This record gives sequence, C-alpha cells and structure tokens, in this order.
Amino acid sequence: MTVTPLTQSPDQWSFGLQLTNNHRAPGIARRTLHAAMGTYGVEHDVTHTALLLASELVTNGVKHSDGPVYIRASVRRKELRVSVWDNDSELPDPLTVTTDDCFGRGLFIVEQLARNWGRYALGSSAWGGDDHGKVVWFVLDV
Repeated sequence: MTVTPLTQSPDQWSFGLQLTNNHRAPGIARRTLHAAMGTYGVEHDVTHTALLLASELVTNGVKHSDGPVYIRASVRRKELRVSVWDNDSELPDPLTVTTDDCFGRGLFIVEQLARNWGRYALGSSAWGGDDHGKVVWFVLDV
C-alpha cells in the first residue's frame, strides 16, 4: 500500500478498526495506523512512537481477551489519541520488571513514552450494566 501525504495536514482526523483476536492483529493495527499518519503528514518520530505503543496495547488486548479488539486513533488540537478496546474487564497496571524478564514491559513503555495514558472499564455490574471490557489509551503531541 502506498500513501501519499497531503501537503496541508488537516487539524482533525480519526479512524477506527475492528480486529479479529489473533496474532496478526498487532501488525494489521500498525500498518493501518502507519498509513493514516503518513497520509496526514505526522512527523516520523511521532509516528514510530505511536506504532510501538499501539502495538503494545493491541498485543495486550489479544493476549488478555477472547473477543475482537478495536483500535481508534484521532488527532485533535495537535494531540494524537490512540485507544484500544477489548472485552477483558481487568484494568492493567505497569509491571515492575528486571532486565532478565522476558515479558511485562508493554505498559511501562507506554508510561515512559506517552505524554499521558490511562485505562477505564466499560460497563459496571455495580451500576446494573453488563461487563463490556476496558479501554486503554495514550496521547502523544503531534
């Protein structure tokens, strides 16, 4: 796929993508996000950071849920927000890892590289609703 950047980037854009829960999902999310960011002329460094962080979140979604994973990216007021939804209700926290650990660095990387990040539950049995999973998101300046 070839994407030609616009000469004048719009101030606002967004896309959403539903991914099948399998090992190909992070790569598909990366390629789609890369195409969108390239089309809108987002700087190389910001694009590569966003691709890394989005890949971490989609990988976590695939690993910890049993349904589809959704990614949404949007630019508004010079900030990129990427959100990933999955059907697992457990809210993740960054793990304390050592250099010997083989996994567990994903949210630590998100925490270190994003301007802001967070997570929230969708639905709540305490409010009488069904449990609908969670959203994990990050923000980068563009």
